Amino acid sequence: MRLSCEVIRDLLPLYYDKVCSKESSLLIEEHLAECTQCVEELEKLKMSLEKPTISDEKIKVVENISAKWKRDKRASFLKGSMLVSALAAIICFITYNVIGAKILPDGTLVEPFALIPIGYLFVFVFIISLICNFVFLKKHKINTK
Repeated sequence: MRLSCEVIRDLLPLYYDKVCSKESSLLIEEHLAECTQCVEELEKLKMSLEKPTISDEKIKVVENISAKWKRDKRASFLKGSMLVSALAAIICFITYNVIGAKILPDGTLVEPFALIPIGYLFVFVFIISLICNFVFLKKHKINTK
């Protein structure tokens, strides 16, 4: 059975990837033995798939997107850590004041003392995040100039 070059060209990608049936492969190989134009098409297909050409402009665009993505990710993390630590500190101090201290009949003091150092720890994390955010923004502004 003789197939046209158009049909063979449609099947060449499948033949190259070795995903067509054995019968199709045999038909294609028989055709390639006789047709130099289809052999050249197969060579072009091999060249384009094995060594894709990517322009320097496209590489720079992808690198710029990647760098911006990383910067935005860091900035979001710093802002998020600032927000969470500030809220956690406020919640600790408010909870300490709401629960309050009680003196039991036997004279012992009962209070949620652990909330105070935890609250200060969150304040410390907030301050560190704030400093890192300012340094990051300053560094970002210097790099963009």
